[in-house]
Amino acid sequence: MARTAKARERPANYPKLKDYKPTRFMLPESHYDAAKADRAARFIENLCHTKGRWAGKPFWLLPWQEQIIRDIFGIVKEDDMRQFRTAYVEIPKKNGKQLALDTPIPTPQGFTNMGDLKVGDTVFDENGIPCHVVAKSPVDDTEQAYKLTFKDGTSIIAGKRHLWNIEIDSSGKLVSTREIYEMNTDIKIVSSKCPETSNKDILQHWEASHGNNPRYHYLLDIQPIDHPVKMQCIQVDSPSHQYLAGPSFVPTHNSELAAAIALYLLYADNEPSAEVYGAAADRQQASIVFDVAKRMVEMTPALLKRSKIMAATKRLVNYSNVGFYQVLSAEVGTKHGLNVSGLVLDELHAQPNRSLVDVLTKGSGDARTQPLYFLITTAGTDRNSICYEYHTKAKDILDGRRIDPSFYPVIYGLNDDDDWNAEESWYKANPSLGYTIAIDRVRDAHREALTNPAEENVFRQLRLDQWVGSAVAWIPEHIYDRGNLPIDLEKLRGRECYAGLDLSSTSDITAFVLVFPPLHDGEKYIVVPHFWLPRETLDLRVRRDHVPYDAWERMGLFHITEGNVVDYNFVRKTINELHTMYNIKEIAADRWNATQLITDLEGDGFTVVPMGMGFKDMSPPMKELYKLILEGQFIHGGNPVLRWMAGNVVAEIDAAENIKPSKKKSTEKIDGIVAWIMALDRCIRHEMQGSVYDEPDHDLVVI
Repeated sequence: MARTAKARERPANYPKLKDYKPTRFMLPESHYDAAKADRAARFIENLCHTKGRWAGKPFWLLPWQEQIIRDIFGIVKEDDMRQFRTAYVEIPKKNGKQLALDTPIPTPQGFTNMGDLKVGDTVFDENGIPCHVVAKSPVDDTEQAYKLTFKDGTSIIAGKRHLWNIEIDSSGKLVSTREIYEMNTDIKIVSSKCPETSNKDILQHWEASHGNNPRYHYLLDIQPIDHPVKMQCIQVDSPSHQYLAGPSFVPTHNSELAAAIALYLLYADNEPSAEVYGAAADRQQASIVFDVAKRMVEMTPALLKRSKIMAATKRLVNYSNVGFYQVLSAEVGTKHGLNVSGLVLDELHAQPNRSLVDVLTKGSGDARTQPLYFLITTAGTDRNSICYEYHTKAKDILDGRRIDPSFYPVIYGLNDDDDWNAEESWYKANPSLGYTIAIDRVRDAHREALTNPAEENVFRQLRLDQWVGSAVAWIPEHIYDRGNLPIDLEKLRGRECYAGLDLSSTSDITAFVLVFPPLHDGEKYIVVPHFWLPRETLDLRVRRDHVPYDAWERMGLFHITEGNVVDYNFVRKTINELHTMYNIKEIAADRWNATQLITDLEGDGFTVVPMGMGFKDMSPPMKELYKLILEGQFIHGGNPVLRWMAGNVVAEIDAAENIKPSKKKSTEKIDGIVAWIMALDRCIRHEMQGSVYDEPDHDLVVI
């Protein structure tokens, strides 16, 4: 007993919450019940970690985790029932799981080594369905590597933390490489379905590796490697975050607080016939939390003796209160009529729509005295998603713009105006940094983000929990901000300039951007944008798009026209007024969007040049714009509207590596950047040399 007690003593260097203070969102009539909070915290700290170097050690709560537990379970109303019904926790991801750089990864074009994969490449998920690489970690050789050899003669080298779906005694488990090495039993790793591809090499390898038993890969041997091995991990956009690896096509994975809360709701919440559900974008993702909870029960004798584990159906039964914890499949239609006492919904940002969330949270717990919906996620990229709706509600409550006493908001992440390059910002976003997350790993990922534009948004989204404008930013923020210098408009009076006009539709944003070419060597291009929106749709846009158009209007960054459509007469009037200040030489406009406004401007004496929106016309000026921004040759004054639009741009690339801005793929408005590209096109056509127009084979970096 003495050894057990000592083993459960909190390490001296492990932080603990001191001087707990209830959240500021506690109602005046509510109170903090220390006994209830202590009960929840003690229950969780009697569980054990299940993964990595912490496996088997007590689940000591970090200060930020204990704050959440005490607030949720300790703050009660006058009737002693919990005040908070919904908890929204947004927090960055931890580190990934690694494979050796020479691991062959099946792709539609054949096998590609792990080290040669690039963000955007297509691979396959465990169902054989194509998915895409959305992130790659820096190369690492510090983690212990193991060689796994299968009975078909193939092998894979993986890090000790890598996760595998295995089956033992007809029971499925999610275990790490290190745990497989420590097991003294035959291991069957769950196989994949045949990839959806016409590539003969891939199909032949799959058939050869799966033989007469396509359900499993049988492990023959596993041994630690006695020298450093360079490894990497990737993240994919498959619903389960799994992808196929190795010549045997083994499916491989890419949270413990969520699992611990699910167990408390099942065993210790004093809820008769508790019904606790785990859900995610798909059953496999939800199963990750269930598998962690199941292993916590298996490692806790007091719980195990009260439990029946039904691994095949992902169900955990508590005999003492006739309750259960059940993983739900993805079909929404079967979820009506549930009597939910607790819900753990993982990775809310991956939900394709709001249907599942609404079914599980709207009325499903009305028969319960104090149901709890615990939603945990990383930031996403889709600002029209159900996750962003919850994020916005949480942010509004945190900032005092909204009140909902039943909603508990937690966001560990960066604001749009925080410096994502500063290490102090990393600690703000990562409350576990320095304890369960190594600072060196974050530094490595940051260095990669600085050199690879595709990695910047991935770093900011997954490491810093920052909602970014698009999955892959065309202009990285730190590069764009090089042009954030003040502009003296008075000094531009009378200067020659060129304009781009993106009319879009009358109900949408109209953008007019002026580009002033340098007057002499050493001077930079200067950009002055103007934007228009109709007044009657302004409030709707603010609510629907979650974009501060109203604040930008008050700052003088938008021209607002009366009515529910942009008044092109007002646009024409403003352009003519600008011409009295500046010498507008030419205006580029979409050749397929020739409206009466174009005719009127030509009648006013302007030279309006039609311009196509396809690869042929857009690629040269778009490449030149990126090149000049990269070289620091633009001053844009830090206009927040133009900066927002720059972060939204997704570049579409054809087979010949021509590029154009994609309004379809870009998640938000990009009209100002389109107009900027058009204006630059006219500008550089009037310069003598030094552009891609004069050197068609000029070596440009294409992002």
